[in-house]
Amino acid sequence: MKKNWLITQAQIAAGDIDAAIIAVDPEQLADAEIYGLAGAVRLRVEGAFGPEDLCCNPAARTFFRNLHQRWPWASYFLRLKPITRRSSLDEIRDISLFMALALCHEDQLTYLRTSAAATLRFNGDQLAAHFMDLQERAAQLGEAAGYSAAQIHRRHDLVLRSVRSFFTVGRAVHQKPNQ
Repeated sequence: MKKNWLITQAQIAAGDIDAAIIAVDPEQLADAEIYGLAGAVRLRVEGAFGPEDLCCNPAARTFFRNLHQRWPWASYFLRLKPITRRSSLDEIRDISLFMALALCHEDQLTYLRTSAAATLRFNGDQLAAHFMDLQERAAQLGEAAGYSAAQIHRRHDLVLRSVRSFFTVGRAVHQKPNQ
C-alpha cells in the first residue's frame, strides 16, 4: 500500500498539526496498516520543491519543529532511497523534503544559492542528534508494528544511505566551478 501525504500552506500558516498528520498518525491507524506503511508514504508540501522552501521559511520551520514533537516517525513512514544525479524528480523530492524536515531543527542554518553554486552550513552534531532521535522513534514504531530487528536495521541503513546520497549529489550539483 502506497500513500501520498500532502501538507498544505494553510496548515502550515495555521500551525494545524492535527489536520496535517491525520493520514499518518499511528494513534489513528490500525496496527496492520502501520506495518504496511513502513517506507511507503510520499510526503509533499504544497509549494515546496526543495529544502530551502521549508528550512529557510520561519513559519515552516516552526511548523515542522512542532510537527516532530507530535509526529516523530518520519524515518519509519517516509519513502526514501539513495539518489544519484539520474534519479527521478520524485525520488529527489522525497529525500529533499525529508532533509528539509531535519534541517528545520537546526538552530544555526545558512543556505545561499547563486546562479553558480549553492552552500548549506549547519551544526553537524545537532543534525546527527536529530537523526538519532528519528531512527530511535522509527525503531520503536517498527518493533510495535511487528518488524524484526533485521528489518528495522535494514530500514535504518536505507535511511542513512539516502541521507548520505543527498549530500553527495548536492555537492556534485551545487559545488562552485573549479572545485
